[in-house]
Amino acid sequence: MSVHKRMNFETKQAIKNALISQIEEVGFERVTVKGLALVANINRGTFYLHYTDKFAVMEDIQQELLHSLRERVKNIRLVDATHAIQAGQLYQPFVEVIQYIKEQATFFRVLLGEQGNPAFSMGVRNLFSEQILRNLIVIQADKLDMEFCKYLCAFISSAVLGVIQEWLVNGDEHLSVEKLAMIHFRLLKFLGEMWSY
Repeated sequence: MSVHKRMNFETKQAIKNALISQIEEVGFERVTVKGLALVANINRGTFYLHYTDKFAVMEDIQQELLHSLRERVKNIRLVDATHAIQAGQLYQPFVEVIQYIKEQATFFRVLLGEQGNPAFSMGVRNLFSEQILRNLIVIQADKLDMEFCKYLCAFISSAVLGVIQEWLVNGDEHLSVEKLAMIHFRLLKFLGEMWSY
């Protein structure tokens, strides 16, 4: 990476970090470009070289997080995950998803929290839901009840997102990635066993 590109990247990262910090402190509605520039330790002119306003910064953060999350979520295969659950083992692609969320915990915590953006929360849920649906189509394409599938995807994706939000928003980040993955699997296994009675 050239010096110029690295400087651009670092400046944009400082602006993104400043936005998250300001959202936590004053809420998105009260964030100003002046405040962002101050926290990012740049002048307003430099801010405008990279973004038009705070909404553009928010959009950039969300798109970057969703893109990186999608790259990890697409590796999840329900059949393999089910075998892992039944064997009481960790499923590595899911662990990688949680690891990424932990690495970006501050961003996810703020954007999925009360001060965050409901559209981002919906974007994460839809991302999980789309992958679940793709997996269901592969597994049971010939006997798929699309109406049931739609609600099943909504149920599972909301449950997964709910556990992640609980982990982030309530400061449970001390739980290891592996422990959180195992909690997800224990929940799914518990529900499966409960319904089989």
